[in-house]
Amino acid sequence: MAMTFKASGRWTGGLQVETKVRQFTVNFDEPPSLGGQDAAPNPVEGLLASLVGCLGIVTVVVAREKNLPVEGVEIDVEGDLDPRGFMGQYHIVRPGFLSVRFVVKVKGNLKEEDLEALLTEVERRCPVSDTLGKGTTVTGSLVKA
Repeated sequence: MAMTFKASGRWTGGLQVETKVRQFTVNFDEPPSLGGQDAAPNPVEGLLASLVGCLGIVTVVVAREKNLPVEGVEIDVEGDLDPRGFMGQYHIVRPGFLSVRFVVKVKGNLKEEDLEALLTEVERRCPVSDTLGKGTTVTGSLVKA
């Protein structure tokens, strides 16, 4: 049974966009080098932050299921993106991330085989990682307001 998740948003001036997810507000902007005022993270940084959150949550869920003695989790994510695609030169380079990498650091008395099994299951079950890595179809329309 699929669940539908939703977000909405509106342009608030400059390159700033205010988004709403349930009762939460998440703002986006661009750094000055890309024409913004640096008032908030840009959308691709938001995407990386979503991956951090998802990896952290899934790591804790799986560790609890496996009764692993996890005392802490820290996640680092980075992605390579050529801004020429975003700036209209998509005939030269695609506008999206070329690659994304992550490191999950788990604090606790875990054996190496526990860490490997945990990583395998986290990679298998993280919805954001799956979405980024498996070519999810995205469709849309532009309509007059």
